[in-house]
Amino acid sequence: MSRGGPAAVLVAELVSSGRGAAAQPAFEPGLRVPLIKSARGGASVGDLVTVTLKGRAARVTAVHGPARSPTAALRGLLASEDLSRPFPRAVLEEAEALDDGDVAQDPGRRDLRDQRVITIDPHGAKDHDDAIAVADEGGAATRIWVHIADVARFVAAGGPLDREAARRGCSVYVPGMVTPMLPPRLSSDLCSLRPGADRAAVTVEMVIDARGEVGETRFSRSLIRSERRLTYGEADTVLAGGSIGDAAMEDDIRAIGAVSAALRARRMARGALEADSGEPVVRFEGDRVAEMHLEGSTPAHSLVEECMIAANEAVARYLIARGHPTVFRHHEDPAQSRIESLYEQLEALGVATPPLPDGNLGGPERRAAASAAAAAVARHLEAGGPGGLSLWTLVLRTLRQAHYSATETTHSGLASPAYLHFTSPIRRYPDLLVHRGLLDALGLGPPGPEATELAAEADHSSATEREASVMERKADDICAAFLLHDRLNQEGWDVPVEGRVTGLIDAGLFITFGEVFTGFLPSRHLEDDHYRADPLGVALIGDSSGRRIRIGDTLSVRVVRIEPLRGRIQLEPVTETGRSRGLPPKLGSRARRTRAGARPR
Repeated sequence: MSRGGPAAVLVAELVSSGRGAAAQPAFEPGLRVPLIKSARGGASVGDLVTVTLKGRAARVTAVHGPARSPTAALRGLLASEDLSRPFPRAVLEEAEALDDGDVAQDPGRRDLRDQRVITIDPHGAKDHDDAIAVADEGGAATRIWVHIADVARFVAAGGPLDREAARRGCSVYVPGMVTPMLPPRLSSDLCSLRPGADRAAVTVEMVIDARGEVGETRFSRSLIRSERRLTYGEADTVLAGGSIGDAAMEDDIRAIGAVSAALRARRMARGALEADSGEPVVRFEGDRVAEMHLEGSTPAHSLVEECMIAANEAVARYLIARGHPTVFRHHEDPAQSRIESLYEQLEALGVATPPLPDGNLGGPERRAAASAAAAAVARHLEAGGPGGLSLWTLVLRTLRQAHYSATETTHSGLASPAYLHFTSPIRRYPDLLVHRGLLDALGLGPPGPEATELAAEADHSSATEREASVMERKADDICAAFLLHDRLNQEGWDVPVEGRVTGLIDAGLFITFGEVFTGFLPSRHLEDDHYRADPLGVALIGDSSGRRIRIGDTLSVRVVRIEPLRGRIQLEPVTETGRSRGLPPKLGSRARRTRAGARPR
C-alpha cells in the first residue's frame, strides 16, 4: 500500500464477500476492505483494482484487468508502488515543445555523421542511448568512439522535465512494459539514436592498444547518424564468423570485439570480479506468459559492456583530475567477515579455493579474495562439480550493494579506482548529472550541479534504484508463477520435478527447478527428522539422523500451491516411491484440483 497525503492506495483483487464484494490485498498480506456496490467503479469480482481509502470510505479508482491476467498483474504491481503514475501535464508540455532544431549549429558540436555508427541492443529494447564507431590507428592500436545521447541538450536543469526525472530517478522495467524516467517524446524520439536520424550526442573518443591500455582520450558534443541497429544476436553471429550482409560493418564489429577483449583481459588482470548468473527473459503470447528462460552474457554483451565501462572510467578520471564535482558509482570492498564466511561455505560445499592470507586484509586483498573465490566457483562448475548457480548466489551475497556517491570514487567489483555512470542518461538520472558536470568542465554547457546538491541526489537515486530492483524481481517472480500455473493446469499437478537447493533458512529450503522457477519447501514437511540450518547457512541438518541437505543438492519435489499475484510457489517432498511426504493432504489435493485459470488460495 502506498500513501499520498491523507488518502491511502491499495491494489487488490475484487472478491465475493457475503452478498457483496471486498478488496483483497493482491501483493502483500492484509485485511479485506468491504466495498459497497456504488464504489466498485464498474469492476467485477475477479478483477485487479486500485482502491483509494480515505477515512472509512473506500472506492475503486482504477481497473487493471482480470487478476488471472499476467499483464494486468504487472500493471497492478506498478500501480501498487505508484510507478504507473502518468507524467504531469507541465512535463508533457515541456517535452512536446522541444525541437531538435539544427543540431549541427550548436556551439562546439563536432559533425561526425560520416562515421559508420552502430547501436547494439537487446531484442525489443525500449530505449537506445548508446552507439559505437571504430577506426584502425595502426601499430596495434584502435580508436573507438562511444556516443551517448545528449539528453542534457533537451532537459534543462530545474525545469519540469528535470524535476520529474530526478523524482523518478530511473526507468523501471518489468516484462513487456516500462515506466520511463523521461517522456516518450525524449526517450523514444529526440534522444533515441535511431538509424538514419541525425542525433545529438556526447562522445568519448579513446585510443586503446592491444593490451587494453587507454591512451589518448577526447570528449566532445557531437552530431551522429547511426547506420544500423543490431541486436545482440546479430552481433554474436558476426563474432562467431557469420554474416549480416554488410562486410564493412562486420569488420567494425570484429574490430570492436578485439578491443573489448583486450579491455576485459586488462580489467580481469587487475582483480575485477565476474559472476554471471543470467537474467530472466520473458516472452508473451497475447495475454499469457509463453516462455521464460535465463539469458547469460554473450560475446556481444561483453563487447558493449567493455566499451561502456571504458567510457565511464574515462569520464571519471577526467572529472577527478580537474576536481570537478559529480556523482560516482561506488561499490565498497567486501567485509573481511563476509569473505571468511564465503570461503568456509565454499569449502563445506566441496569447492576448492586458494588459502586466505592470515591477519587483517586490506581492501585490495579482500577484493582479490572475492575474485579468487569467483574463479574457484567457475573452475568447479566447468569441471562438472555440483552446486550450479546456487554457488554464484553465495559469491554475490558476499558483496556489498553498489550505490551512488558524491565523494567515493572506487568500484570494488570492477577493481576500478575511478568509476561513474555516464552511458545511460535516458534511463538513469545520475548519468544526466554526470553529463552536465562533464559539459561544464569542457566549457560546452551551462554550469553543472554544485557539490552541495549532489550528495542528496546520489542518496535519492540510490533509493529509487533499490526500489526499482525490488519491483523488477517481484515482476519476474509473478511471471514465473503464472507460467508454471498454466503448465501444471495443462500437464497435471502430480508430476514430480527435480530441483536444486539454492537457499535455506531454519523454516525450509528454496528450490529452483525448470531453470526459472523457485519454490519453498517447508522443513516441517521433511517428516523423517527435525531439521535446522547449520551455522554456515549451507545445509539443513537432521537433529536425530544427522542427514544433511546442502545448497546445490537435488531433491524430488512436487508443486502443491501457487499464488501467482505474489509470485509464490509452495513445494512438498517426494519419496523414492513417488509418494508425497508429510504435506497435509487437503492443501495438496485442493491445489491439484484447481481449474485452469483459477488462483489457488
